[in-house]
Amino acid sequence: MSISPFGYFESYVLNVKPTDEDLAPIKEFRWSVRLEHETKGRIVNYSNRYNVEYRWRDLLNNNNYQPNFRVRYMARLEKSVTGIFSKPVSFVLYDEIFLQFGKAVKDNPNVFDQNRLYLGFNYEILKNVKTSVGYIYGFQERNSGKDFDNINTFWVVLNFDNIFSQFARN
Repeated sequence: MSISPFGYFESYVLNVKPTDEDLAPIKEFRWSVRLEHETKGRIVNYSNRYNVEYRWRDLLNNNNYQPNFRVRYMARLEKSVTGIFSKPVSFVLYDEIFLQFGKAVKDNPNVFDQNRLYLGFNYEILKNVKTSVGYIYGFQERNSGKDFDNINTFWVVLNFDNIFSQFARN
């Protein structure tokens, strides 16, 4: 279980023909709670992840923040493979679906927000330093309920996990 007591994001939404309004970001404050359960199998590890987010966004860039909730569910498969490099490589496949409800989205035609499908791998470069490289295909519903955006993302993340512990003296 993890809790994110505070997050700040800025996102940009572009219309087909960009205008000046497209240049201003949508500001968002976010709080979230996450629960993850992993089952280690003989061949692959399977995990379920549940997320609840409280979002407070300035959707019209007029300092009028609107609240809503978003729930996320992820099903994830991970397979560790040895013999490719000096350390194991973990291959990852997941699907994550997002649903939203609340004041900011009450006029949307339904609660579906987006879906993300990920394929990639994780590798420990150094002790406590890991990288994740992958591809995300997503599709997100526009507020009209009729239009969808296709999202293609190349994902590269460098993680530093408990980096100072390796310098501690026992």
